[in-house]
Amino acid sequence: MTAIELDDLIDELEDALAEGRRVPFSTRLLVDEERILDIIDRMRVAIPEEQKRARRIVQEQERLIAEAQMRVQQVLEERGLLEAVESERSRLLEAAEYEASLVRAGADDYARQVLEELDERLTRLVTSVRNGLSTLGTRQTDADHEA
Repeated sequence: MTAIELDDLIDELEDALAEGRRVPFSTRLLVDEERILDIIDRMRVAIPEEQKRARRIVQEQERLIAEAQMRVQQVLEERGLLEAVESERSRLLEAAEYEASLVRAGADDYARQVLEELDERLTRLVTSVRNGLSTLGTRQTDADHEA
């Protein structure tokens, strides 16, 4: 039975009461007892069906709400996870860039140090070569003077 049928039974009950006859000099009403009892019996049958239907609807609504809340929670967790991943990615990139700048600075310092040492060695070598040439030049001049 549906809500419409239950409403119809209530209307039928009201009609049965409206068709009843008043007892003179009292507030009492004479009604068709069989008709009223029949309507009440049909209402008793209809009400549990309506309650079951209403419970099913409420349970379905609660299930849908729970699913929606779970999905919202999942989306929020995913968003939080994505934000955490993005944050960690940014942190790692910054750390890598910092490490790379330290490595570049260290490599530049090392290259500078090696080049400075090479410059010193070459300077000493050039000085030695010039001294050797100078010595040879002096000997040659002395030998030319002696001859």
